[in-house]
Amino acid sequence: MITMPWTIRSEEPDDAAGIAAVLTDAFSRKDEAELVSLIRNSGAYDPELSLVCVEDGTIVGYVLFSPVVIRAADCDETPALALAPVAVLSQFRNQGIGTVLIEEGIHRSHQKGAKIIVVLGEPGYYRRFRFESAKVYEIQPPWEVPEGYFMVLSLETNALRDVHGMVHYPEAFARTADTQQ
Repeated sequence: MITMPWTIRSEEPDDAAGIAAVLTDAFSRKDEAELVSLIRNSGAYDPELSLVCVEDGTIVGYVLFSPVVIRAADCDETPALALAPVAVLSQFRNQGIGTVLIEEGIHRSHQKGAKIIVVLGEPGYYRRFRFESAKVYEIQPPWEVPEGYFMVLSLETNALRDVHGMVHYPEAFARTADTQQ
């Protein structure tokens, strides 16, 4: 655990409502909270990779890493993790909480044996964590996204060697995407 003015820890069973509140506040909608609920109730959930930031007993930030596979045209699959979502309550932004959540999540992911993490997000933000364009490695998202916004992070030297194809997310991502259309 990391201790600052707040604490970063794994999600606990009583955290669901606090996490939903953070996600709803951060995204001004309930889609991400519903996504996390679906993942939490699926085989794609690892509570050690579902991290909360707590200050004075209140959850003020959240990040989740979920298993995905990168499937090549020949059906060869490479396991990876997806970073999504990450959120901080609006009144706690710009204090480094998101950064610490992501860094701790990346560290824990590597400790658990992950070698690759993908993210869909603002390139300027995620480059600070060493993410780079997935297109360079011929790794594609399953949806249309703006150029450069789908990114990949190698947690070990040569982890991306000979890895290419489309990323396949847990069913919860598709179910949430379907309800948004």
